Order: sequence, then structure tokens, then C-alpha cells
Amino acid sequence: MSRIIFICMLIFSFSSFANLNLFKDFSLLKIEKDSLSEKLSHEFFGTEDWPEYFNYNHKVLAVDYTVKKDLNDYIIKELKRYGSAYASVVVLDNDSGKILSAVDYTRSTRKIGKNLTFSATNPAASVFKVITAADLVENAQIVDNSEFNFNGKSTTLYKYQLKNKPNRWTRTTTFEKAFARSNNVVFGKAAINYLNHDSLKSMARKFGFDQNIMQLMDIGDSKLFDKDTEYGLAEFASGFNKQTLISPVHGALIASVIANDGVMKKPTLVNKIVQKDNQLLIWESQEQRSRVLSQSSAEEMKKLMELTVSKGTARSAFNKWRTRRRLKDVTIGGKTGTITGGVPFGKRDWFVSYAMPKNGESKGISVCVMIVNVKKWYIKSPVLAKNIIEYYYSNIN
Repeated sequence: MSRIIFICMLIFSFSSFANLNLFKDFSLLKIEKDSLSEKLSHEFFGTEDWPEYFNYNHKVLAVDYTVKKDLNDYIIKELKRYGSAYASVVVLDNDSGKILSAVDYTRSTRKIGKNLTFSATNPAASVFKVITAADLVENAQIVDNSEFNFNGKSTTLYKYQLKNKPNRWTRTTTFEKAFARSNNVVFGKAAINYLNHDSLKSMARKFGFDQNIMQLMDIGDSKLFDKDTEYGLAEFASGFNKQTLISPVHGALIASVIANDGVMKKPTLVNKIVQKDNQLLIWESQEQRSRVLSQSSAEEMKKLMELTVSKGTARSAFNKWRTRRRLKDVTIGGKTGTITGGVPFGKRDWFVSYAMPKNGESKGISVCVMIVNVKKWYIKSPVLAKNIIEYYYSNIN
């Protein structure tokens, strides 16, 4: 009878208390994950530093971050070297979801920070074409060589360009080229012909929009453009709007989903949290995954993103002979985006990317670079991402 009572007590304890190590501490300190998250987030974003300790429930807790110091120091050096008005970099380990670097730089104060990196105050621009392309591939069976007609400049989006009225100036392009060269008109027309607002929003939410994308840490949700008209759908799908907002951390996550064969691994900035005095484990990161795309659709997306690097809008950064030689064993895919707006205000230059070893031993890393230019351009985002990828595979991995 006593054994049965003991077993029942254990079951009750495990069901009532979370993130506890009963073999280390029989006092059964109750940990509420939501309040722990709120407290850590307040401490983290309330200062420019990375707090190693914070008080919680009359205990001093120690935080073990996922950041790799050597990589982080190199990125800080690069940000200071080029000195953009604002710049943010995130490096995400695709295998584990751990954030290896998350830093930003402000030229006016010459300070390194982190808040811009986690803030969803940045228009996504053509980065959102990754989500639109994923929806077209997954649910409309659009493939890389599907053909589309368009009129006018590919970088604009006028209502007349969305009409299906071919004339002698009409040009034809494939879906993969439209993605690689960031053709707004093709993506607007494709959305009108094959998608709708609900399907596109559903795909976006699978990619992490309208929700907290982080483990434990609370950051602002990425926002979706909401204009329920035909032209609004074209603006939404092409990223040709200033209301679809993301953080650089989310940019890295979007690329990571493609690298991970369509699986999202929820990012974490913290390995574990322990009590300082007795090393009692309070919280530990665990892989949290969800299926976003089928593996076959993810493979199609890889073709599009890799073409962007080899022949599209990011080609100039990666096509130099020295770069090709250094990264000959690495597969790189990415998506650029450019738009003026956001907070802080300026012209955003995005590059979200992944870099994976060709031997298939790992899923590699995802790198998001967002540069905000106000008066001058100091460096393009694909160039900075290329430098970081070269450093990582030469010195870290």
C-alpha cells in the first residue's frame, strides 16, 4: 500500500510542477514558464547588456546563452568596420535552432546592441516572396519552369500590370527567374490567379507570423499586410508594402525552414537556466519542431533560393572566383529585399540565406543581414552575409 501511495505522489508531483529536477531538489520549487519568460524578457530587453543573472521568486538565476563568442566578435568587428546607419545580423544553427549570433549596430552612437535584431518593426519587402513561393509550390503546384507573362518594369507594381492583356511589349519569364530576380509583377499576378488572402495568411502563420517565434523569450510578433482587395493581394504576395513587418531573427528562421526540408525548429537564445547557488536546473531548451512544407516543396524552394545566389539579385556578392573557391563545398541559397520605411526609418536592404555543407553532414546555418541606409550605402547585405559565411566555415565549423 505504501508503494502505491508513493507512486501516486510522484505522478501528482510531475503533473503539477514543470521544469524540475526532483533528484536534485526535493523542495519542489514551482516554475511557471510564462512568468519566467516574462521576467527574463524584461531583464534582457531592459538593458543594453546580456544579463548573466537575474532575480526570480527570491532566487538568483544564471543564464547560459547559445551565442558563439568568436563568431559574435567577428560580426561586431565587421559591423564597426563598415559602419552602416543601422545594421542587424542573426546567425541561426539549423540543426538545433540555437541562435549563434544576434547583434545590431547604430552608426550615430557607434554602439552595438540587440533590440533592433529582435524587433518586428521592419518591412519584410521581397523576403515575403519566400512565403508566397512556398504557397504557390505547395498548394498551386507551380514549379520552377512554370511560365508567366508581364508588362512594364519588374520592380514596380501598378494595377495595369496585373491585367492579362498581352501586347507587343509583353515579356515571358519562368517562375524560378521571377523569384531569383524578385519580379513583383509576376508574384502579384500569380497570387491573384492561384492563391487568395486566406491561403497566403495560413502559409505565413506556418512560417511564424502572428505568433511568438522564440523559445522562452518574448519578442514582438511579425505582422501581416491586411488589405482585402485584388490589388491588396498582389501587394501582399510580392512584399510590395510597408505593413508586413518582421524581425531579423524571423528572417533567419524563414531561411532555416527551407534548409531544414520544410521543418521549423523554434529558435532559442538560451541553452539553460539554473539557480546560481546550487545549480538546480530551472529550464532547458528542447527542440520544438513543426512541419511547414512537404519535403518535395522545400526542395523546389531550395532551387529558387540557390538560383537567387548564382544568377539572381545576390549573384554579385558570391560570383567572385575567390569566394567560389572558398565556399566550393557549401551550398548557399537566399532571398534579397529592398524597401524604404520601418522603424528606424530608412532604406532596408535584406538578405536572408542558408549555407549548408554539400556532404550533407548537417543543415548548416542560416544568416539574416538587414542593413538600414539613411544617407549613404556602406555595404550590401549579401556581401556582409558572404563574409560571415566564409568566416564560419573557415574558423568555426
